[in-house]
Amino acid sequence: MNRRSEGYASGSLKWLVIVLFAALPMLTVCALPVAAWGAVSGVTVTLAPDSVFVGDRIHCIIGVRHPANELVALEGIDSLSVQPFELISRKQSSSIVSLGTAKESFEFELAVFGSGRLLIPPFSVVLRDSEGKVIKRDSYRSSTLVLVKALTDSTMREIRPIKPPIKPLLPFLLFLPVILGVFAIAGLVLLLLFFLKRSVRTSAEKVDPGQVAQRKLRKLRSRLSAGMPPPECYEELSNIMRSFLETHYRIRALEAVTQEIERDLKKLGVAGFESIMNLLAQADLVKFADSRPDAEESRQSLRKAEEVIRSARPSLPPEE
Repeated sequence: MNRRSEGYASGSLKWLVIVLFAALPMLTVCALPVAAWGAVSGVTVTLAPDSVFVGDRIHCIIGVRHPANELVALEGIDSLSVQPFELISRKQSSSIVSLGTAKESFEFELAVFGSGRLLIPPFSVVLRDSEGKVIKRDSYRSSTLVLVKALTDSTMREIRPIKPPIKPLLPFLLFLPVILGVFAIAGLVLLLLFFLKRSVRTSAEKVDPGQVAQRKLRKLRSRLSAGMPPPECYEELSNIMRSFLETHYRIRALEAVTQEIERDLKKLGVAGFESIMNLLAQADLVKFADSRPDAEESRQSLRKAEEVIRSARPSLPPEE
């Protein structure tokens, strides 16, 4: 009988243990919400920067850890309750920390006024359930300080005169290479112009104006033989003679009238003076008096011009 009772008791104990192990997860799940319901596990306040001037801005971040199945709101930090601060903007973000726990971050941008060491304004953390019912409301006053420095000396009692702006000091050694480079470039340009002018003058001196005129007269004779009208021939002859006289004797002949050329040639005592003036006068008659010479007269005038140019004295030395 005792053995049967002992066996029955041991069997009941086994079934009781099995039932307890089977019901333990359900008890745990049911107990967790009851234990975590309406609880805030931590509130943190960070501030940056911690030292500013009057009117500068700071960023204040308030973090709240709470059960994931509840809603968190922050009250007390608005534009009317944060004096001597001024609320500029606010943002809110959420994140999951672990299973059943979330973190809500409230970021505020505040403009700071006043002076000295100032505390962050107090605030309240409000927990609500999924239906919006308030579960818990806790008030917090952070010990985080911000140092607000004044823009002027607090001992100043009068307006100081405005100082003129200070002109920046330009280091001379910094611009010395640039100045030397500019002078070097200018010197090279002047030297180049000097040699170029000298070479042009030398080339001009080497060119014999008599040879140039003789070559132009030969071309003019060929054009006359090819049918060039005699009046045009005399106009070309006058230009050739005037260019020769201006280059050879260095007088103004291309833009001067015949009387001015005659006066300058008389002063120089040019050989063949009469022949030169006869050619120029005949060309003037053709141009201004409608004289109509024939081709033979034009050829004779070309031969006279060639003789005058061949008999001309060597060129005068160039004037310095």
